[in-house]
Amino acid sequence: MDDARKKLRVCLLCVVAVAVILGCIYYFNAGKSEDLISEGTLVDAEYTEVWKESREESRG
Repeated sequence: MDDARKKLRVCLLCVVAVAVILGCIYYFNAGKSEDLISEGTLVDAEYTEVWKESREESRG
């Protein structure tokens, strides 16, 4: 019984370690491929430009 718990603990520890490592790799490489990085927002740059233009047109 103790041997099975030890194997399970080691297996879960390995899974968690792999998940953390892959998460770190994704986090540090996620923004490097984009030309325009907009920190802290999920809005596409193309849509923000359209929104700004339409807002300027409505002001006159």
